[in-house]
Amino acid sequence: MISKETIKKILSASCIEDVIGDFVKLKKSGFNYRGLSPFSNEKTPSLIVSPTKKIWKDFSSGKGGNIITFLMEHEHFTYEESLRFLAKKYEIKMDHIDNNNHQEKEEYEKSYLIQDYAKRFFIYQLHFTKEGQNNGLNYFIQKRGFDINIIHKFELGYAPISWNLLTINALKKGFKIRDIKESGVTVFRKSNHFFDCFRKRVMFPIHSLSGRVIGFGGRSLDSRSFTTTKYINSSESKIFQKSKILYGLFQAKKNILKENFCYLVEGYTDVISLHQSGIKNVVSSSGISLTVAQILLIKKFTKNIVLFYDGDRSGIKASLRGINMMLEQEMNLRILFISNGEDPDLISKKYSFSQFRDFVAKNSYNFVSFKQKIYEKIHKDDPIKKSFLVKNILNSISKISNVIQKELYLQEASKVLNIRQKVLISELKKINKKNVQKPSTVQVKGNSRFFLKKNTLLLLEEKLIQLILNHGNQIIKKKEHNTTILEEVLHVFKCWNLRFSLNKNQEIFDQICLQKKRIDLSQFLDKKNPKFYSLSKWDRKGIQVSYQKERINQYISDILLRYKSLCISKLIQKEIIHYQNDLKKNKDRKAFLKKIMHLTDIKNELHKKLHRYV
Repeated sequence: MISKETIKKILSASCIEDVIGDFVKLKKSGFNYRGLSPFSNEKTPSLIVSPTKKIWKDFSSGKGGNIITFLMEHEHFTYEESLRFLAKKYEIKMDHIDNNNHQEKEEYEKSYLIQDYAKRFFIYQLHFTKEGQNNGLNYFIQKRGFDINIIHKFELGYAPISWNLLTINALKKGFKIRDIKESGVTVFRKSNHFFDCFRKRVMFPIHSLSGRVIGFGGRSLDSRSFTTTKYINSSESKIFQKSKILYGLFQAKKNILKENFCYLVEGYTDVISLHQSGIKNVVSSSGISLTVAQILLIKKFTKNIVLFYDGDRSGIKASLRGINMMLEQEMNLRILFISNGEDPDLISKKYSFSQFRDFVAKNSYNFVSFKQKIYEKIHKDDPIKKSFLVKNILNSISKISNVIQKELYLQEASKVLNIRQKVLISELKKINKKNVQKPSTVQVKGNSRFFLKKNTLLLLEEKLIQLILNHGNQIIKKKEHNTTILEEVLHVFKCWNLRFSLNKNQEIFDQICLQKKRIDLSQFLDKKNPKFYSLSKWDRKGIQVSYQKERINQYISDILLRYKSLCISKLIQKEIIHYQNDLKKNKDRKAFLKKIMHLTDIKNELHKKLHRYV
């Protein structure tokens, strides 16, 4: 147990915006901070952090609380682990008193403890055994050129050639074989035979955003064997999913926030080499194909990415695969073009810090120029291949949602490819038609039916209806006069000429406006699938959570601003589709751009009120 005095000291010293800022990019917004939700995929920031009240609220997921609840929700810490994390961060001594509670620990904690033990085992093997020094340390220092400080910083280690030394030692420490196996460091066979997953490999611990080890990457040192896989990762577990993590993000996150851009490389050693040369805003996809989840993880810290893959054929292919994914997630992308087959590891050793910056500035391109350079290198002046290049570039442009950016990239493509913009627009229209014919669906497990994904606009409509039904008569204070929530929503909808996109929601709203009194919620709920909304019972743990009702003015203001913003976005998309289908669009091009820019200005003004800039 931890004494009440120590808990009070920890909570008093902890800075909520500092701690949450380690996991989410926050921007100042009056007295508060705002950021993208770390619990859902969203484009509009709905996470609010209040330094004065020391609380946070995530409106997209409904979660909220104090600094402890954030660590428990985001990092799956227990209450005590959260306190220990904060005590370590703010250098507060813990007066821990052992208790006799022998209940089984949570599954997450077991996995974390085993990973931590494995990390310390590999570090010991690297530094304090002859095998580790001769094989592992020699490889890191002599072959890779890593200094001892960087080896310690990334907690590098070595897995010995023994079949089961790690597993046997872990069992001696009291870990259970079932838990060791589930953690991904041991393989269990029939007849009670088990052996270590990593043998005769240099080890790269993979850390969570909070710095806890969640898995490992291991590189084989057996260069003579053609059957041995060069790199292997820990198997999937409760805390380790390869597609959702980035190597080096824990070490790089503060520098990514500071520089406001991120280098994305392929391998572990690329990250470490760049760190050692002074480039610290770098992460790696850990040797697997880039995923949307990894892109969104970077997006929590910055929207600006420099893709820095190897200059060989496989590296170029990997770069090309990632372009469309990044454009779809509205990332600002530059790609390094390395024509002589070098990789980030070699380049970091070749140039000084300032020379490296110059190298990046001279050799990084937007995706249009990058694809053109690959074509020039491989196919030269083949017109058939060039037609494929044009379609490939246009396909990438079609993934861009920002109208102005799309227009600018079309101009760039016309200039780089030496093709009239009118021709490119015509081809882009064909690509857009094909994309419209393929609506995105999501399949529900155990059911052959397909359902369209519920968009953000419908979710906001639901929230507005719930708010009106539950608190429609509540008074909210305005500068000019006081009004009710229902009157405020009605006023905004009339002024902006808004209408709910879902007929059912509009019918409910019309009935409320006609009756102008509180309506029984049950008549509008789906009885087969009722929804209940309640906060977690943090009060039982002595944790205070502010209720939505206490901040109703700010809440209704934010939700209406977000709704107006989405309606404007929808209107912009309609204008684009209308323009693309208009036979006289060349004559109306200036009027179209003027209208789009006017709508974009309105949207930006709304975003400013939400303290979000585009």
